[in-house]
Amino acid sequence: MRSEELLKKYDPFHLGQGNYPTEMSAILVLLTIHDQVSPLATAIGSVFEESFGEQPDQQELTLLATNLLLCEDSCEL
Repeated sequence: MRSEELLKKYDPFHLGQGNYPTEMSAILVLLTIHDQVSPLATAIGSVFEESFGEQPDQQELTLLATNLLLCEDSCEL
């Protein structure tokens, strides 16, 4: 699965898949900066906090960051 597809399916605040275009664009940029799970998860959480005033669950962020980095290793962005 490509990073973009993974992000389209991610719906942390139950707004419906694909309803986070600004956040998803920011996360794709973060993938070019971070290559470790913890810093990426923290940065992703900050993106959502800036937009929604809260962050998704830390476990959820860690799982997303892990999957994105795994995908980045096996997929082209």
